[in-house]
Amino acid sequence: MEEKCYSKVPVFENGMAQPVFPFTDGKSGEKYDAKTSDTVRYCVYVESDYDMDGDGKRDLVKALIQVPRSAVEGNYKAPALFEARPYCAGVQEDGYQHMKDVAEKEYRKFDMEELNHKADPRVPTGSISAMELALKTDPSDWYYPDKGNNNSMVYENLENFNYYLVRGFAVIVSAGFGALGSDGFNFVGSDFERDAFKCVVEWLHGDRTAYADRTGTTETKADWCNGKVAMTGRSYAGTMPFAVATTGVEGLKTIVPVAGIADWYTQQNMQGAQRYWPKEMLNSFLAYYCSSRYNDETLSEKQLDDIAAFHHELSLQQLKCGFDYDPEFWGSGNYRLNADKIKCSALIVQGLNDENVSTKQFEMMYRSFKQAGQTVKTIVHQGPHITPTMPNKNYGILLNGQFYDDVVNKWISHYLFDVENDAEEMPEVLAQTNYDQKKWETEKSWLVSDSMKLNSAESGEAVIDTDWEKAGISAENFDDVMGITSTNMGKRYVTAPFEKAVTVQGTVCLKMRAALKDGDAECDFHPENRNDADTLTMKLGNSKISGKMDDVEVAVLLCDVCDEEFDSIQTVDPERNIVPVEVVKEGGIVNGGDLPAFDEAEFKTVHKKYRVITRAFADLCNPEAGYEPETAQNSIELKKGEYHDYNIYLNATRYTVQPGHSLAIVIATEDPVNCLIHKTYSVAIDNASVKAEVPVTKAAEDRTLTLK
Repeated sequence: MEEKCYSKVPVFENGMAQPVFPFTDGKSGEKYDAKTSDTVRYCVYVESDYDMDGDGKRDLVKALIQVPRSAVEGNYKAPALFEARPYCAGVQEDGYQHMKDVAEKEYRKFDMEELNHKADPRVPTGSISAMELALKTDPSDWYYPDKGNNNSMVYENLENFNYYLVRGFAVIVSAGFGALGSDGFNFVGSDFERDAFKCVVEWLHGDRTAYADRTGTTETKADWCNGKVAMTGRSYAGTMPFAVATTGVEGLKTIVPVAGIADWYTQQNMQGAQRYWPKEMLNSFLAYYCSSRYNDETLSEKQLDDIAAFHHELSLQQLKCGFDYDPEFWGSGNYRLNADKIKCSALIVQGLNDENVSTKQFEMMYRSFKQAGQTVKTIVHQGPHITPTMPNKNYGILLNGQFYDDVVNKWISHYLFDVENDAEEMPEVLAQTNYDQKKWETEKSWLVSDSMKLNSAESGEAVIDTDWEKAGISAENFDDVMGITSTNMGKRYVTAPFEKAVTVQGTVCLKMRAALKDGDAECDFHPENRNDADTLTMKLGNSKISGKMDDVEVAVLLCDVCDEEFDSIQTVDPERNIVPVEVVKEGGIVNGGDLPAFDEAEFKTVHKKYRVITRAFADLCNPEAGYEPETAQNSIELKKGEYHDYNIYLNATRYTVQPGHSLAIVIATEDPVNCLIHKTYSVAIDNASVKAEVPVTKAAEDRTLTLK
């Protein structure tokens, strides 16, 4: 067997860190020996500025540290790759049932001001080195049963970043406030949540104190770190890098957010209407789901009750907003409002078929970095809510013939190790095409200057209603029906077939005039719970609680349609969350060093006469709502027959319409997949008013829409 050649310092070739460090698995349980492990592992407890639970002591944030042993031994200073992921210390998988259990439960009144307790910082009474702490630490501190998730072992993403460990980077993972091992409460989209992770960056940079355990007496420093940090991760873990970046924290040199959220309001809602999955519309659902601190056996009944009372109050605060934007509730999670504070670069990654975190989110991030004058690149692929390499599923897709982690490696080697490479010369947009997944195209900017106008040639009035049964639609077939034909629930406006290919890139804006045609507003349009949501969540659009008419929804789809079936990549499940993959090369994704390879995969295609390119939701009660989330504050009382003008912004996309294909705009009422409250109403549309502004990469002639 060939002997491995290891190094005590990082080695770079072709602008990338090479896999020259040995690796020891952190999951080896009793076999794990800190004395001989090539990867030093231990946990620290970073002191924050907050005392959310009012115990007179500043809240501590637990973080798992993984560092190549050579850096801890002092042979070089390792930069840090940090994933801030509230799920990683365990979850409460009974979220749906829990929301039903607590829907009618009474809690003590929780005043949100209680979160702002002040406490003096601790004064360390001693110190301990990283190696000394690692030698004292038991693997059960980072690898333990997750009682809330089928007893899986956490930190559940322990090995997601082994690729970087064998190349000389340190890897840090934290679940933040409200997680097992940390103090405080999980408060989705708040300054508290953001700052928990900011504190970890500050510790890595040398600006904050961390302790060896939860007693908070013995200090430990990240003296193996060069003070430079990159943040990355997907979904929630792709959101926190952007949140922390908007604080301007020192030491954060770059972020690589994957399918991250730029604004929590727009994640849950769009232009005054529900956007997300019905049973997860309350932020308190996610807060509970991530609160593994409930499983801390050292907590008293009062401490547990305080967490529960806080979560309930979080529900009540959101119910007052309805589906509209409220600056007090949503402002802290609208991170783009602090874009001017950004001081780092970004490589933003997004799947164009992601119906979990909407594509609008990555575009808002991109715009924020442009506003800040910072370097920003974006990679968009044809996948759903995934990272181009999925370690937990043992597969990855190639990015224009490159391994995803190699692309990230070059990027962070430049920013964290100061390697002179061509990372900043990457194209500003690298996009996988929808018509050939092996083909990738580049653009100088995501924001294009050309546009194509679609104008309706129809006159008169179109009426659509919410009768699912009459339309023959359900969550399983909504797209299939709407993509192919007009029904009582949706009207299609279709162009003539294109003679030349046209590439749409950016945000499509639909303009229309519409009015409430019919419906019993006095009875809230007779709400029905078609998706088995809990009664607390069902109060979200209740006019008696919010004091206003709410959620008279329209859904808008932009579709590629053709008389002949064609291959396309699209989601295949009712929740629109899965694009299947197939292995094309076993072991094709090489991780290097002592690490096993992953399989190279491609997306499976479907064969249909349509493909939904992008979609949007809007509330007719919010005619002022536009692209920016804060424009959805003002709602009106709809009156039957009274028309209003609407500008509806669809989720960002990049899509090439092939010759012989047409574009179809579909205006519908309710979408069963994203329907918390089924209501009975009808909407009148002024056909002649229907227009769309479509951003394109090259000038294209304007098109006429006809009603079909």
